[in-house]
Amino acid sequence: MSRFTLGDEARAYLAENARRHPVPAPQLTLAEARAAAVDLGWRQSAPVPVAAVRDTFAVGPAGYVPLRIHDPGAAPDGGPRPALLMLPGGGWVTGTADIADVAARRLAVDTGAVVATATYAKAPEHPFPLPLLDCVAAFAWTAAHAAELGIDPERIGIIGDSAGGNLAAATALALRDAAELAVPTRPPTTAAGPGGPPVHRCASAHRPVALVLLYPATDAACDTESYRAFAADHGLTTDHGLTADRMAYYWDCYTDAGSRFHPLASVGRAELHELPPTVVVTAGCDVLRSEGEAFAAGLAAAGTPCELWEYPHTVHGFFHSDGVLHDAAELLGRLGRTLPALLGDRASL
Repeated sequence: MSRFTLGDEARAYLAENARRHPVPAPQLTLAEARAAAVDLGWRQSAPVPVAAVRDTFAVGPAGYVPLRIHDPGAAPDGGPRPALLMLPGGGWVTGTADIADVAARRLAVDTGAVVATATYAKAPEHPFPLPLLDCVAAFAWTAAHAAELGIDPERIGIIGDSAGGNLAAATALALRDAAELAVPTRPPTTAAGPGGPPVHRCASAHRPVALVLLYPATDAACDTESYRAFAADHGLTTDHGLTADRMAYYWDCYTDAGSRFHPLASVGRAELHELPPTVVVTAGCDVLRSEGEAFAAGLAAAGTPCELWEYPHTVHGFFHSDGVLHDAAELLGRLGRTLPALLGDRASL
């Protein structure tokens, strides 16, 4: 028997979520899905206060990238603080700074890091590589504004959940390789010129010092052991929080046939050498579990320090449910204890 089984808390959470959102996700319009994504108050803890919150923006190759800055206050020694770039999930379709606000505040307070949450451009209106280019721009902005933010540009990590985990890994890969990506134009038939769309080089004077990938999407093939185990509802009153069909829809929003298996989209197919120390977190009852496990194994095989944190009895998306799921509260606390060292010392894992 598999050790990956739903716990009682996860079952109750899924049932309550289904009660609150009775229309199956595939039947929602984009506007309805985005509205449902911010209905988090019932499952999150109360937001903790931080010293300051402000909204600003970076400028990416295709436009403005909204950023929300959570400042925990001065470091005890008065020196520069570390920083975290937070990339929300939501299938590249629904993630915003509002969704990540509770977690961003908690991590800022617990780690002493300035947390900058990027609301990158959303698919399907803005497909690959536009969300990735926004995330690269957000990282470069954070590093370039280190003095203003009171942070050390050599101590910036990236954390992302689900699609945000995919983008966190892709951002590190793109900066490692100074990747050149075509910038799609809107509409695609205009402004591209005879040589095709403009090409943007992903660059920053700095690279991330650490990655935290929470149940990341890493391969558009959607064909693993956990997909076969948790693709559908298996007789539950609801599904496991993310079905295979829904994940296929998200990949269709984000990529087309030509980009689906690009190594900066399906990041599990990239060369994984020379990446920063990484924590990969998996939910046991999640279609994405196997690819998270494989990504962690690939990092280790490439010589990258990596830890795999398993939560075998919970479901996809649990990170933003710390008010009702003990696993989420435990994960937030564990990150708060682990990240200070990880952001301060590349060899700390």
